[in-house]
Amino acid sequence: MKTRTLILGLLFSTHLGPTPAAAISSSESQPAEPDEGTTPAAFDGERAAPPELSGDLTLSEVLSATLKGSPRLAAYSWEVRASEAKVLQATLRPNPELSLSPENFVGSGAFGDQVQYQNTLQLSQLIELGDKRELRTRAAAAAQDRVRVEYESTRVEVLGTATVDFIEVVSAQEEVRLAKLALAQAEELVRAVERRTKASIGSPLEDKRARILVARAGSSLRAATRSLQVSKQQLVANWGSRGADVRSASGDLFGTHPLPPLEVLFARVDGAPERQAAAAEEKVRAAEAALARSRSVSDVVVSGAWRQGRNWDDQTVVAGVSFPLKIFDRAQGDIVASDAQVEKSKVETRSVEVRLRAVVFALYQEIVQAKEVTDGMAKEIVPRTEEAMVLARTGFAQGVYSQLELLDAQRTLIEVRLEHIQAGAKYHRLVAEIEKLLGTPL
Repeated sequence: MKTRTLILGLLFSTHLGPTPAAAISSSESQPAEPDEGTTPAAFDGERAAPPELSGDLTLSEVLSATLKGSPRLAAYSWEVRASEAKVLQATLRPNPELSLSPENFVGSGAFGDQVQYQNTLQLSQLIELGDKRELRTRAAAAAQDRVRVEYESTRVEVLGTATVDFIEVVSAQEEVRLAKLALAQAEELVRAVERRTKASIGSPLEDKRARILVARAGSSLRAATRSLQVSKQQLVANWGSRGADVRSASGDLFGTHPLPPLEVLFARVDGAPERQAAAAEEKVRAAEAALARSRSVSDVVVSGAWRQGRNWDDQTVVAGVSFPLKIFDRAQGDIVASDAQVEKSKVETRSVEVRLRAVVFALYQEIVQAKEVTDGMAKEIVPRTEEAMVLARTGFAQGVYSQLELLDAQRTLIEVRLEHIQAGAKYHRLVAEIEKLLGTPL
């Protein structure tokens, strides 16, 4: 089966658009997809040490490191080798048998004194009929193809997980920035209250409120910082690293992209990794069913022997042919069982198709909703909330608005920006999930 080209670095780099700091560009070099019939690059037995990335990471760098160092992908080096060995084993013919049979070397009467002693040296060979070796090889080759399809499916899943973890880091960074902004606003409020107090227009209650706000903002910042560290650790675990000095992840959390029609995504279900895995399983079951039918055909054992009597002058050649009579055991049970497995695999393939379409539909609706929310927050809600905050801050400084009105404006701005972060992260996570499901970019 032709290996599908899934350069997942390009696939997932469309999530987080270019930023002034570092653009996630599709022109960056990506790991090449292995050709059909070759062992993937990750399958080279001894794997190098996990790559250690540091500094400002892009999504392309994360995906490249994941391909090189993923512990899950490393296990497939041995799985592929095992499948290749099974194909080799399936092509081998049965071994011949060599036997030595001394006869009449102990006895009495006519068999005494080794008068009728003789040795028989026999060579026997099992000849498989019913195309057993060819069908056995086909079944092993189908199982090998299934392993490769499973590798592709796992590869997509691993890269999709790394993408989601990258999004989580970007999202956590934005929450840390927001927490720092909240703390800065709270500290600014404390200074403003102090100025009002000196001017005899403030009150001790305003000061207490402002300082409580500072304490809460500081606690939120510490919690956000810890969450960011956890997200970074989860990210580097994708390529088998136990720790890395990752300063930041570069990506635009709030950028969205046009969505293709739903019918286009439905058309891609047949090429989805899970659907391909189900089809590969179906081929394996069909090959095993054909092999089970071949077992109803009797094999033949051909033998030839050299027999030597008591004296070296007494020699002869013996030949024989034997084969079992398929009277009782004609592999009836194995044939029925294998046919049942074939039908089961067909039903499971159809079930996968139906489920994938349902999941794609649900994810698509969620993506549309998340995109609308993200775009709406960026175009209207966040700018208006920021304008309200400016008015409240200016009015409080001029004595037009009360501290409670300023606190309400600050709280609303923080909540709106947090909702914007969550909406953007949700949008990109959903896009990563549907691309992981289909194995292709939107």
